[in-house]
Amino acid sequence: MDLHLVALLCTVFCFAQVWSMPTNNAIGQCILRKDLLTRSYKLVETSGGLFPVQCLDENVAIPLPQNAFESENTDQVAGVEKAVYQTLENINALFENNGDPNQWDAEKWNEFRGLVYRQIEDSSTCNKNEAAQDFPSREASLKVYFETITSTLKEKDFSYCAWEIVRKEILRILKFILDHKSDIMH
Repeated sequence: MDLHLVALLCTVFCFAQVWSMPTNNAIGQCILRKDLLTRSYKLVETSGGLFPVQCLDENVAIPLPQNAFESENTDQVAGVEKAVYQTLENINALFENNGDPNQWDAEKWNEFRGLVYRQIEDSSTCNKNEAAQDFPSREASLKVYFETITSTLKEKDFSYCAWEIVRKEILRILKFILDHKSDIMH
């Protein structure tokens, strides 16, 4: 009787694992999940608190590349989706290349990094979307933005305030996407 119960539980767990796995869209449609992006935003927001007063003198204004997410018609949606995907890849690369800040809540930060990676994996078809003919200009804007963030981090010698500037910018770009482009997410 115990063997039957173990076999039944194994079967249930196996099906639960298969059903919870992401599926590949048969038509190669880009899938961006608003719930994961919202959770990512909340984790960054709560991992370090408000922007520190002692860092106000070091704060820099980094222009947000809003044009990377603008679309005038439905033909440009693929470019916007690809820009959101590229933003996630740039956020991931920022930490892959420069390390993780040690002053933030490590558990939340690890969960955030995992969510970013999951979103990149789940939406990898966005990067292969050939319909995004206007993407090179979007990509150029994003490249300048993330290069500026990286330069700021290096110029400030990876200090506490430099990482807070990075966190502020990640919050700002994720908030912009959530507020202005949630219509392209599922």
